[in-house]
Amino acid sequence: MSKRILIAEDNLSLAKGLTELLRRRSFEVVHQANGVDALRTIASSPPDLLLLDLRLPGLNGVELLKKLRSSKRTAKLPVIIMSGAYLGDKYHQAARSLGVEHYIEKPFKAAKIMTAIESLLGDATAPQRPVSHYLQQAYQKGFSGQLLLEWPDHRRALVFVKGAPVSLRPGFAHRDFGDYLRSRNLLNDAEYEHFATTGAFRHESLVELGCMNYTDLLQAKLDYLRDELEQAFGAPPATASWQEFTPPELMQIITLNVPNLFYRGFRRFQDPAAKRILARYLNHYPVPAGDFYRHINFLDLNGNDKLLLNRMDGQTTLAACLDDAHDPAALLLSLLSLNMLNFSKEPTKPVTVDAWPLRALFNAAEVAEEVDRETPLESFDDLVDEESTEPASTTPPKPAAPAKPAPPAAPAQEDLAQSVRIMAQSLEGKNHYEVFGIKPAKFSIDLLKERYFAITRQYGPEVLMQLGGEEAGLVEGILSTVATAYDTLSDVVKKERYDELLNSDKIGLGQDGDDRFQAQVQAESGKVFIDMQEWDNAEQALKEAVAYDSNSGEVLAHLAWSIARNPRYAESQAMQGKAKQMLNKALTMERTAVGFAYKGWLLLDGGQDVMAEAEFNKALKLDARYAMARQGLRTIREKQEQQKKGLFKRMFK
Repeated sequence: MSKRILIAEDNLSLAKGLTELLRRRSFEVVHQANGVDALRTIASSPPDLLLLDLRLPGLNGVELLKKLRSSKRTAKLPVIIMSGAYLGDKYHQAARSLGVEHYIEKPFKAAKIMTAIESLLGDATAPQRPVSHYLQQAYQKGFSGQLLLEWPDHRRALVFVKGAPVSLRPGFAHRDFGDYLRSRNLLNDAEYEHFATTGAFRHESLVELGCMNYTDLLQAKLDYLRDELEQAFGAPPATASWQEFTPPELMQIITLNVPNLFYRGFRRFQDPAAKRILARYLNHYPVPAGDFYRHINFLDLNGNDKLLLNRMDGQTTLAACLDDAHDPAALLLSLLSLNMLNFSKEPTKPVTVDAWPLRALFNAAEVAEEVDRETPLESFDDLVDEESTEPASTTPPKPAAPAKPAPPAAPAQEDLAQSVRIMAQSLEGKNHYEVFGIKPAKFSIDLLKERYFAITRQYGPEVLMQLGGEEAGLVEGILSTVATAYDTLSDVVKKERYDELLNSDKIGLGQDGDDRFQAQVQAESGKVFIDMQEWDNAEQALKEAVAYDSNSGEVLAHLAWSIARNPRYAESQAMQGKAKQMLNKALTMERTAVGFAYKGWLLLDGGQDVMAEAEFNKALKLDARYAMARQGLRTIREKQEQQKKGLFKRMFK
């Protein structure tokens, strides 16, 4: 019998795309566009799963969820939240407190929503996992709460705050913290008895007794947790249950160095997974990726592991990186557990550092210069005096390398501008492979690099300096398109996802349907980001929407507005000009109220009030209640009134 899913979503186009996707996967689907109807549907016949948008008319998603959780009949109804407005960890945590395991931010891919659905409607039996698996889950999700680990004959409670362990009882090697201190002769039997009874296992009771000062107590607590959890890496697999709570938002307690805990734990106990990794990826290219720069400075690596880490640059196979005398297991397992490493079948570039100002990499290896014994040493014959009595070398001279061709002369500015316009036009509507003229079946990283650098050299900074106005904006657009395509195709994970989008056999809707679905999701997300004035996110989402569907004038208008309003481009005449051209193009494609309103505001900001008023009136002819256009006309009227008052003051002063 097929599972029944209720979609509570007021965006009809998004709901339609989801319905098509799920029905192709053999789910029974019901859709309601407001919270009241959704509640009625659930009350009459509860579904197996609810896909819930939080901004529902009638009854918002949060109130709907609270009502469901207050009823015994629906208290445990599986729910997946989809939201493009409420973004960030605090909303995720609030949802988890209401029993929601999956909180998916818009825009999202079809694969992501399907993974969440299958995890909730699949096998619910609790598997047995190594303790390191649960530590990894808690850390990556930033989990706060209690994790109960259960074995056939005993259980342990481990408490986390924002992904870091803060309390454990009983321990893996000792009964508790007091027993740990007693084994190190830091407590005697009487003091331990007081700690476990009168002190009720309160750690500060040891300071009250004068056993240690508070600074030593803090260090001892960290040492206890570290040593006990290192032992956990050698414990048998356990089942787990999670009891979540929400800590105060500003809580920043001193916790364990969790990334280094993985490294120490894997060094202490050999994990069988290491051998499988070596066997599987020996001829792959290890490359720093994902959260590499987030965690790397927390690892306290030994010298051999530092050398290995610095060899893994995405251009060298794992086999070539390894030293016969060095066991790489702890480092590889730690990097993989923390999402710091990928293995690629082809050479690939490593992840770049994020926006924060990185001062230093503590694990950068200091390597003495090595001589490549396979490369012939450079000849010093040309430094020997011609009249030297030393015998001449009998080695035949190497043939001279062919001279590099001289760079082509710079084209005239008129020809250059024409070339830019042709190039920009040729890129419109192309997928990432077509941008570089590569067929997917013939793809290689070397060919991609060759085509990428050919284009970026052709339209480098010196070209941008020669141009202005429209052509300069087109060059920026060309480089942005090419960079996006290169970034996607050169990253193994991103390329796989992109290939899925191009391959209709792998996407439930088929290529056209999936493109339409993704365009709708990205467009709606972009509009929400505009409402929240998150301009960078809006621009990114709307660019992806245009890439999926280039025929929507309304979406293009939103993209133009996100660029024009972005403070990052406030001083860039090229980007402001690009936004205006994009907006004009959007209105030629499709006359929309939002497009005319955006144009009116841009004209109003430029002091062209009369022309702005005309654009606002065009918007109101299409939609008499369009708030943005009405606000524009009110602003013009208020401005005119202020000007009149100022004139009268000057006349009668």
